[in-house]
Amino acid sequence: MKKTLFFIMALFGTFAMNAQEVEPKEVLQGEVSPAVSALRLAADLVKYGYEQQSALPLIDALQIISENQTQPLDTEVKGETATPATDKKNGKITLDFNTILTSAKEFADGNEDLLKLISLIENDAEGTHRGAVNGPRRGYFSVSAGCYNDFDVSFVQGYLAEVAVSGDGDTDLDLYIYDSNGNLIASDTDYSDDCYVNWVPAWTGRFVIRVVNRGGVYNNYVVLTN
Repeated sequence: MKKTLFFIMALFGTFAMNAQEVEPKEVLQGEVSPAVSALRLAADLVKYGYEQQSALPLIDALQIISENQTQPLDTEVKGETATPATDKKNGKITLDFNTILTSAKEFADGNEDLLKLISLIENDAEGTHRGAVNGPRRGYFSVSAGCYNDFDVSFVQGYLAEVAVSGDGDTDLDLYIYDSNGNLIASDTDYSDDCYVNWVPAWTGRFVIRVVNRGGVYNNYVVLTN
């Protein structure tokens, strides 16, 4: 009995020492942006809507976009300079309200109920959707097969930074974040063209967003930042 008790106490002591060695998680300043999360969902709905030529997913995307205002991501594209081919693409991605609106009406194919829904969203968004000052930034770009795009974007020290990429579905895109010294800060390298990373900058300054196309055709994509 004493031996058993001693063994249990020794085992508990081992767990306790291991527990003490675990470093506490860093406390993030700020919260993950609901707008960025919502717009990522909208991008998935848009891709599905175009793939199926269905109005309903596009209508849902329009509602999300109208409720989450954005401003343009004005940044110079570096890296590859080749002009992407103009062959017909299988996939399509956009978060442009007017473009999706036009497609939703086309896919509604005269269905009065769907057209009424589209009209309601269009009227609600009139004058409030475009030209936003606050909220995440959004940019549309294209990267050739086997190439990459770089963007310089500034983020604030000590506060959560977010970058999301959503491609047109035709190739695998990888996302990398580097600091101004060339150090890799974060990455998303799964086998899709939907990427997301967040981190807390150690200083206020410019970071490099790199989008790499691992596929054999060009990819049109959207970049979102908080």
